[in-house]
Formats: sequence, structure tokens, C-alpha cells
Amino acid sequence: MIFHPKNSTLIKVTFLLIAGIVLWCIEGKAQKGKTKDPVTVSILPYNKKARFNKKFPVKYKIQFVNNLKDPQEGTLVYTVLDNSNQEVLINSLDVKVNAKKTLVSNFEVPIVKEGNYTIKMTVELTNFNSSYDGSFAYIGPPRKSKDRKPEINQEPIVNTPPLSWSKDNLSGDASRQALNAEEVKDAPATEEYPEEEGEMIIKLKPFKKDGVFYDGEKIKYSVSIANKYKVRQDGTFTAIVETELGETVSSTQVKLKIAKKGQKNFQIEIPKPKKEGVYNLRAATNTSTYDDTAQYAFGYNIGKIKTPYYLPPDFDEYWQNGLSELAKVDPQYKISRDEEHSTKYHDVYRVEMKGIDEFPFYGYLSIPKLKGKYPVIIGFGGYKKEVMPLLFDEYISFSVNVRGIDKKHEKEFNPDNIEQIMLKVEDKDAYVYKGIYLDCIRAVEFVYAHGHMGMDLNRVLAFGGSQGATMGLVTAALMPDKINAVIASNPVFADWKNSFAVGKNKRELAFPSDAIVRYLRENPDFTEEQMLETFNYFDLQNFMPKVKCPVLYAVGLQDEFIAPGSAIAAYNKLPYDALSKSELFIFPDLGHEIPVYHNSFIGIWFNEKSVSKKKR
Repeated sequence: MIFHPKNSTLIKVTFLLIAGIVLWCIEGKAQKGKTKDPVTVSILPYNKKARFNKKFPVKYKIQFVNNLKDPQEGTLVYTVLDNSNQEVLINSLDVKVNAKKTLVSNFEVPIVKEGNYTIKMTVELTNFNSSYDGSFAYIGPPRKSKDRKPEINQEPIVNTPPLSWSKDNLSGDASRQALNAEEVKDAPATEEYPEEEGEMIIKLKPFKKDGVFYDGEKIKYSVSIANKYKVRQDGTFTAIVETELGETVSSTQVKLKIAKKGQKNFQIEIPKPKKEGVYNLRAATNTSTYDDTAQYAFGYNIGKIKTPYYLPPDFDEYWQNGLSELAKVDPQYKISRDEEHSTKYHDVYRVEMKGIDEFPFYGYLSIPKLKGKYPVIIGFGGYKKEVMPLLFDEYISFSVNVRGIDKKHEKEFNPDNIEQIMLKVEDKDAYVYKGIYLDCIRAVEFVYAHGHMGMDLNRVLAFGGSQGATMGLVTAALMPDKINAVIASNPVFADWKNSFAVGKNKRELAFPSDAIVRYLRENPDFTEEQMLETFNYFDLQNFMPKVKCPVLYAVGLQDEFIAPGSAIAAYNKLPYDALSKSELFIFPDLGHEIPVYHNSFIGIWFNEKSVSKKKR
């Protein structure tokens, strides 16, 4: 997760998480005297859907602008993972972009096997360290598509780490040459691979952009089907509505007759469900030579979605005892300047401390060099992911890396290499997330113990994506008088009973359901009911009524890592005072991510909430 300053009145945050991985980018005001962004970079797949094949190989275009007075040199490593999260390719590249120059380039990723892939990149440059995660699909030739791989809609990646690429570097050969930018030039328009002949292009759009409908509104979609075949297509289009558990609610069918190379546009109205909730919509197109089904989702009366609490009777006592246990542990704060990550405008410190069981963890504290009192932003990372220093011009930031992140303590933390989410799940008092949540509390205690370092303790915000969103909300619940506001994108671990029931019912298991199913199968003496008894002490929805501050909350209706209905139900459990000041954003076509355009609103929200001071 990387944050860097920009010449803008907004702070911009990007969260992209696939299988629990998050990229965060924030833009803030540049230092005085700066008239250009220090660095900008954009990455676009040559095919806007990030969908490639033998004729059109996996290929990306980049533009990197270096407005700094110093060249940017370093290395880039990228790793490709398959759908089962197994590493299939790793390559490294030398990087060099000269001062005040722009690099425009492209690169191919040598993947030739069908499947959906994740690509992870780590960049280490002179003045920049960052990471990027994206997705693409590699498919075969047009055919009857019962075996067809699904498309991936890839948003353009903007304001990612500064990258430069050389095709020669793809071999990983030690003699590879770095690509230097010797002139400033505009990036050419993005090339588009033509659509394949022998294909049906189906587009479905809800009449409401957020895909959320209420009583008194018709649930309608516009449908566009383009026939790329050289023959007429006869058949049907069927919209099948299902609950999150897979129960069929309704089916709406339209007959199709589409001329060769023709297109048909029409509208469909979906019968209203009898109950509020999140519903999956399977759009099945069956014609003379084409057979495929795409997945969509919509929400109905989402403000009324409620789920049982499953609240342990000693929940409050459990966490009060946990806080008391933490208070007895000497934090042993150790603050050391991080020369590698400090910049001309920011002092960065590595902060080490101890939580319960005296287990060590750390964070990065970033302070603008210009003296003054600054609001504080506390960032929490995704599942097992390190958060690097976050650089702002108008904020002090503290990026928190809880237990389990530091590789130095990996053996001590998890000697048997058990999936983290199941580590010591048999005992609620020893369960790993007790320590993780209390590490978040200790991190906030560090901030409040070091106000003399320029922190305005009346303006403290928390944010995160995925597990980081959950940790931010739990922290605000356990320390309601310490946090002004929380930005929570794609939170997880809410309403475990329902969410796991939905997850294990899917056609293909995704994390965390796959890890849970595997653990229960390997440990038959430990039951699902026993597991849920432990999870209930750490279930996000049980903390939500204790959150007193405003929350900016985002949910993708096709999230694989949590039942979206469970995530929305958790939001609805906020107390009225907090709920009235909070905002919920729904993205019907996205999974565990938020779209690029949402970042500007996050920036505005950050600025607004940092103006307000806490009432003590």
C-alpha cells in the first residue's frame, strides 16, 4: 500500500484487493512551490477487458512521467498467480527514468495457458517504493462456451507506482538492458484489439448505476447483444434471479433473432423479490452457435437488510478483559528513523512495540518536515499484507503492520504454517484475531502517547480495505472516543454464520470459505458450530453498534470474500447517530474492490472529516 503527495486539493485513495491483497494510493497537496505532480504513472491493458488469447497476447501499455530533478532508478519484480493462487511466473526488470522525462512503453506477459490470473508487481526506486495488483484472463478460440472462461473487467490503473519496462527484461537474463526515457512525449492512444470474429458481446446495465432498487421502483436492465458471427443467431436470453444462497427467485426470458454481424437492444424488467436483500442475476445467452452465462447482482431495499447477531452473552466482558490484559503489557515503544523511506519532505520512522503475550509488531510513522500540528491518519492493511510508509503533505500517517506480518517472527507466530484465519481457532482466548485486534488498539495508544511529535489528537482518522477495513471499524468500536471517522472499503469477517453458508454454497469456493472447509475436513473433531462460537467474538457485526463516528463504507455486490448482504447488514447495525452521518456506496459489477472514480470522493471525505474535531 503506497501513498504519495500530488498537486491536488483532494486526497485520493485506491483500494484494489484480490484474494485479500490491497493497493492504496492517496493524493494530497504538493509542497509549496511545486507546480507539477512529482511522479505520475498510468497502466492500461491493450484490451480494455484485460482479456487475451493466442492471437492477441497478454500485453500492457504504460506511461511514466518523472517531474523530479533526480532520475528514478531501481528494480521491478512481477509475479503471476493462477486462479488457485499458485505462482506460475516471476520476472524482474531494471528500471531507469531520467530526471524531468517521460517514458512511454509496453510489455508482454508470456502466459499461454487458459485461465484467470492475478499479476503482482513490487517496485523499488530511488524515491519510491510501491506495489500493484491486477487481473487478466487468457482464453482460447471462439467455441461453444460451456468451458468458456469468464471475462474480467479491468479498470485502468492510475497513480500507481512509477514503473518503466523493457521487453528485453522479460527473459530475466542478468545481462538485460534498462529502458531509459530520453525525451518527453505524449502517450499514444490506447490500442484496442478488435473483437474476435465468432463471438457474442453481451452488455447488461441496470437502470440505476448502483444497482440498488427500492419499493416503488421497477427493477429494469438495458441489454445489448452484438452478434460477431457470420451467420444469424436464433435463441433466447434468460435472466435468472437467485438469492445469495443460490435459491431461484424468478426467471425472465426474451427470444432472440439477430442477423449476422447484427445487434439487438432491449430492456427487461425483473419481478420484485418478496424480501429485501442482495440478489445474483445470471444472464444466460443460448443461440444457434453460442452458449454462455454471465454473473451480475443487484440490491433490493438494502436499508432493511438485517441478520441475527449471534452475540455471545459475555462479549463485552471478553473485550474488556482483553483491553485490561493489553494494559498490563509494557509496549516498549522503539522509534528509529528510516533513512531508506524518508524523503526531502517527510521524516519516516519505524516504530516497534509489543502487544498481548508480549508479541512484537511494527508500523511506519510518516511526518511532514514542515513544522506544525497535523491530523493523523492510521492505516490498516489487508490479510497478511505489509503496509509501507504513507506520505502526505497535510497529514501525519501511521501505517500499522500487526502480528503475523513481520517475517522475522514468522516461525514464532505460526510454527505449523496453519492458514492464519484458522490459527488457534479452537480457543477464543488464544485465537489469533484477539491479538491482531488488540494490536490495532496498541497502535492507537502509541499515537496518543506521542502527540508531541506534531499530532493533532483531536483529529484522528482510521482507514483500510478488506481486513484493514474491519480492523479500522473494530478499533473505532473499542476506542469510541479516539477515532473521528473511518473509511472502510470492502470489509470482511461480518456475520460469519450467513457469510460462510453463502461462501461454501458457491460453485467455486473462494477465500476464506475454501480455507475453512479444508481446515474442518482435516480436523474432523472440530465442528463448524464450535468454529462459529469462536468467530462470534470477532464478528464485525457485533462491534458495529459500538461505533460512534461517521463511516464511509463501500461494498461490491459480487464480492467473493464475504456475502455482500452480510456486509450491508453489518453497516445497518451502526447506531442511529453514527448512521445518520455515514455513507454507503454500492458497486454492482465489482467484487472485492472499488472503482477508480470512487477515490476522489474518498479524498473529499478525508478532508471534510479531518476538519471536524472530536467532542470530548
